[in-house]
Amino acid sequence: MSGENVKLFVGNLPLDATHDELNKLFAPYGEINTCSLLRQYAFVTLKGEGAADRAIRHLDGKEYRGRPLVVEESRARPPNSTKVFVGNLSATCSADDLHGLFSTFGRVLDCDKVKARLCSNVGYAFVHMERKEDAVTAIEALNGTTFKGLQ
Repeated sequence: MSGENVKLFVGNLPLDATHDELNKLFAPYGEINTCSLLRQYAFVTLKGEGAADRAIRHLDGKEYRGRPLVVEESRARPPNSTKVFVGNLSATCSADDLHGLFSTFGRVLDCDKVKARLCSNVGYAFVHMERKEDAVTAIEALNGTTFKGLQ
């Protein structure tokens, strides 16, 4: 078996998801090298040939505790950037919309909107900003505000 490690992004998790739950969910697909659980998303690194592909094929879109999971290969963030999680986004909000919104606070290097499922009007995104200070200012100004119809 190959020693290939592949990092997966796991999104749309319940707020109270645990490491144990994620380990049980991903164990059938390969050896779990690392598991970092954050707020409503996680990064799981699987070891073994084809493990990540199997996990994506079987778990992406699968309902888990009443929510459709998002499981996809993680993309590396731009170097020397600060990643900002943006939640509760309207399905009509595009990556370009977010880029424009966050650009008022500083240079945006990348914006990854996680695909919204057909059964949900709410999505989320990651905005990568060049400077941490600009990211903090954006968070302070935008947290709890309404944009494109959702708060």
